[in-house]
Amino acid sequence: MKNDENIDEYMTMNMIKQTITTMFVLMFTMAAVAQVNINITMKLDQKFDSVFVKSEAKLQTKKVLRAPFGPSVTLHDKESMKPGMYEILGDSTFLGVILIPNEKKQNFTLTIDNEDVTFVNSKDNTGYYNYLKGIAQYNKRLDSLNGVFQNAQKSGLPQYMLKVLVDSLSASARHINDEMRDYQKRVAAANSNTFLGSIVATLTYLPDPPQEVLNDRKLFHRYYIEHFFDNFAWNDPRIFNSVVVAQKMKEICNLIYQLDNPEFDTLLVAALNKAKVNQTSYEYLFDELEYVLGRNISPYKVEHTYIAILKDAMQYPKLDQDRKRRYTRELGFIDKNHAGDTIPNFSLVLANGDTTTMYDIQSEYTILYLQHPTCPTCHKVRNLMKDYAKLNKAIESGKLKVVMVYFEDDPKVWNNYITSREANPKYVQGWNFDQSIDDNNLFDTRTIPYMFLLDKDKKVIKKDLLYNEIEPYIEYLRIY
Repeated sequence: MKNDENIDEYMTMNMIKQTITTMFVLMFTMAAVAQVNINITMKLDQKFDSVFVKSEAKLQTKKVLRAPFGPSVTLHDKESMKPGMYEILGDSTFLGVILIPNEKKQNFTLTIDNEDVTFVNSKDNTGYYNYLKGIAQYNKRLDSLNGVFQNAQKSGLPQYMLKVLVDSLSASARHINDEMRDYQKRVAAANSNTFLGSIVATLTYLPDPPQEVLNDRKLFHRYYIEHFFDNFAWNDPRIFNSVVVAQKMKEICNLIYQLDNPEFDTLLVAALNKAKVNQTSYEYLFDELEYVLGRNISPYKVEHTYIAILKDAMQYPKLDQDRKRRYTRELGFIDKNHAGDTIPNFSLVLANGDTTTMYDIQSEYTILYLQHPTCPTCHKVRNLMKDYAKLNKAIESGKLKVVMVYFEDDPKVWNNYITSREANPKYVQGWNFDQSIDDNNLFDTRTIPYMFLLDKDKKVIKKDLLYNEIEPYIEYLRIY
């Protein structure tokens, strides 16, 4: 049900765009009263009210150093900055990054003047910006190839000649990409056992897959997920406090969400196993994935993938007991009621006072809507649904029933709801009066509303049905 992305988007491996033409001076000095003492001087046409140095990592405490901007300004902090990569922002404008290799040695000077970037007393940062300059030269060559192609298109070159040109340019681009990868590997090797080496290694592009893989979207997705983590410096957990990993995690999570294909879950699990060489790195990586793919409130939640990595984590011998207990509890909530499963039965009292069970409510299709009458989101979704033309038509046809279920223990809430305009008479309104849903943990009701699309046998067609998926499913299944 989700839109597929262009294959080129997934091939883009350079996830952080650096701005190295900004002019400013940034000085770090150790002082007796402060572990971090940053003096910033700007030489920019654009003026900023504040300058920030901040971490993008979700797993570290975000350190934001802020001060009003002047010709020269000093930022003080009594605690040293955690090792990692930090963004430098002028207000909300990205200006560049700095590497903090360790907590003790934070005394260096950074100067950017036009395109000249220099550091004093920081081998890692000097090396990183020299690395960026090298990458910029390769990207410049790639851009020139793109310019040749665009000019050829504008000139009205015949199609057969354009194809020959594209083949030639593609071969040149592959050659440049190979050179760029070799350059990245050389820089990483020359700086092995340093934070700089770990960052460059993690940034190193994947080799281009064989042509038959490029020509098959599914094969390409398999290749991409299988090899995505190949170059990560797992033995250096500092990389997880960096924009490098933050951007890469956005990339892989977006792809998993867009594909939403259980076939790829085993590939992701196999890729994650590479991180288990370092317990800290593995836990950081798992938490990053869980934050996006597993949170109930995440718009990119992919439950089957989350379940797969949870089950794999439970087999990790070094997993600490607190995590094991949390993962076990989490699996108890979500590892059930999957597509193809028959939902458990439960008792209901209806609006007229009659009692029945979920299994006794017969229909070709059913939307089971677990809710609380006073929940603001439930109220919002109910209001949206009442105006869905296709949904109303499906109900009128007799092929679909919407069963609204209140499952908590408050008769007053139920009575107030069932006698109000909120209780749509087109729906079956029910109260799980014996609380069997909650008592027996029949469904994951931590976030509501929670909906299922069921067939006539009460088998799940779609778990966690979203309100904007209702009418597309009605159209897809032709429930008229």
